Amino acid sequence: MTLSLTIDKKLWFKHLQQEISDFSAHNISLVPVIKGNGYGIGRNRLAKVCEELKISTIAVGTVYEINEVIDANFKNILIMDPIDSQDIDSYKEYEKLDKNKITITVSSLKNINKFIDSALVIEGLTSMNRFGLNKSDLNQVKSHKIQGLSLHLPIDSTNKSKLSEVRSWLKAYQEHCTNGAKVVWLSHLSNKDLKGLALEFPAFEFNLRMGTKFWLGNQKAFKIESTVLEVHEPVSGTFGYRQRKIDDNHRLLVVSGGTAHGVGLQAPRSNTSLKQRVTAALVGILEAFNLSLSPFVIKGKQRWFAEPPHMNVSMLKISKKISSSIVGERIVAQLRMTTTNFDSVNIN
Repeated sequence: MTLSLTIDKKLWFKHLQQEISDFSAHNISLVPVIKGNGYGIGRNRLAKVCEELKISTIAVGTVYEINEVIDANFKNILIMDPIDSQDIDSYKEYEKLDKNKITITVSSLKNINKFIDSALVIEGLTSMNRFGLNKSDLNQVKSHKIQGLSLHLPIDSTNKSKLSEVRSWLKAYQEHCTNGAKVVWLSHLSNKDLKGLALEFPAFEFNLRMGTKFWLGNQKAFKIESTVLEVHEPVSGTFGYRQRKIDDNHRLLVVSGGTAHGVGLQAPRSNTSLKQRVTAALVGILEAFNLSLSPFVIKGKQRWFAEPPHMNVSMLKISKKISSSIVGERIVAQLRMTTTNFDSVNIN
């Protein structure tokens, strides 16, 4: 019952090396992000790829993700999500770690004092309004030897707005944190804008954290496949957990891939355009009538779920007018890799 990911290593590495080249300058470095499910590929595998590419600095999302990469040959690992002593479990987890090559992120004054003996960067509050110190707080940390500034920028914001935020923070940091290292960790900036900032602030070292665009930027390198496990043809009567009805004009296919893999699980959409809102409304109407499009592609088209996916498999309802699949046949699946857990990952 295999849901597999196959990666064309030549295509993938060509893309990775191009991104590294594009974002390389005398004071600019690309820092790969290894977090979550490892972008569908796995955190361990991504760490090994970074070693193969001779990358010395990476970033992880949380303190819980670092154990899978800490033994790799990296000089520095940034934990991007702020460490907070009031988050007791994560604080205990951090206390267990070998801190020699870890840099933590701190976003509050009380935690800067708590972690003063740790290598840390301070998170500045941007228009994301998620974590961070205000610029007015910098006076209170100016005596500390901080390892740099971290700014997390929104995706849906104009380049001009993002650049304005970064400039404002760099000037404030430069003015108040005179003991701090002139290093800034950034996200969601274009190559052009980053290089412009590097020229404008030559005293700073710019580290661009990149995750999805780096690892998954060339979709041609990836192939997701499911296996046809059963074909019931013809079927009449009822089927599945909910005993829905099916007529003689359809057949049932059981394919590998269910909720344990991330199939059928969906994050809320960011519907900003009229087209996106109309599409979301139509999808909702179809689902009200038990019509949900699956990610599984047969004969060039995505096919309907027969019922909600099970934990490890999905049942599809296929018209008998379509030529029958056979057990063991591999079919393409269109899945979001950042939310998919594959049974098998093959790098060819």
